[in-house]
Amino acid sequence: MIKMYCLIFLCSLLFGSSGTAVVAKGVAERPDGLFFCQPEIVTTATPDGKIADMPVMSPSDLPGAVISRSEIYVGGSLWGLINGAADLYYEYGFDRMALQDIGWEGENFRLELYRMDSPLAAYGIFSVSVHGCEEGGPVSTGYCINRFQYQLYSGNYYLSLINYSGSDKARELSLKIAELVANRTGGAAAVLPGLFVRQPFEVNADGIRLIRGIIGVRNIVPGIAHLFDEADDFEIWHLGIASDSGQQEILLLKSPGPHPLPEAAAITEGLSMAGYAVREADGQVVAVMSDDFVESNELLDRIIILL
Repeated sequence: MIKMYCLIFLCSLLFGSSGTAVVAKGVAERPDGLFFCQPEIVTTATPDGKIADMPVMSPSDLPGAVISRSEIYVGGSLWGLINGAADLYYEYGFDRMALQDIGWEGENFRLELYRMDSPLAAYGIFSVSVHGCEEGGPVSTGYCINRFQYQLYSGNYYLSLINYSGSDKARELSLKIAELVANRTGGAAAVLPGLFVRQPFEVNADGIRLIRGIIGVRNIVPGIAHLFDEADDFEIWHLGIASDSGQQEILLLKSPGPHPLPEAAAITEGLSMAGYAVREADGQVVAVMSDDFVESNELLDRIIILL
């Protein structure tokens, strides 16, 4: 307890008092058991309602809107807002997040705009966050719409815009808000592996997911997670496609940094599906998983030619 109070005191010295722009919320425990100071940066809206350096909404953008909350979170503060869910954002390269609560024409919205460290990082967090798209697709359009949520990635930014009614009107207003954000965040698009954006895989391209950390590996291919416990500079591209015998999953493993990838033999041992094939090619490792070993190898032969 004494240790905790000392840490809180140190945080208050480092981050100032509640009258400043940066407020120490105290101490939080990280997933690895260490403690860290948890600053919350709360920006009071300027006369035009904007948050510095973040392309969010202001009343002048949305005539008649009431923006009741405008905050920006940097550093470890995201853990204080969304707790364990923040870990995934840090794995992809989190820089900061702007949060706004907006009331407009009788509808209520929660806007979360994440600035990542690259377009690839923005695509990555978007690719593993989208679900139930009724319109749009990660690769083909860069956005995903369902009844209660509009998601998009643009340049270094990932947007999640939630409405609370699911009405047609909320959907229409969401489109207007998202368009304003997209117009201000445009930049370089993420460069996806050429393998997945040409035939025969192009038709499935909206299913491409990018894994950049151990959490993603544990969720999608847990059998090989132990091989990446100490790695922090790898990319695993995942694509699921339908085949005559069922579902096939393709993994393309790349290492943009100086650390080599695990050997194909080690990855093979970790894959638990009955039919799988793994090979190394051009400094990359490719795996195909399905219920049919022969079919997996045939698809892998085609992939190796395309690399």
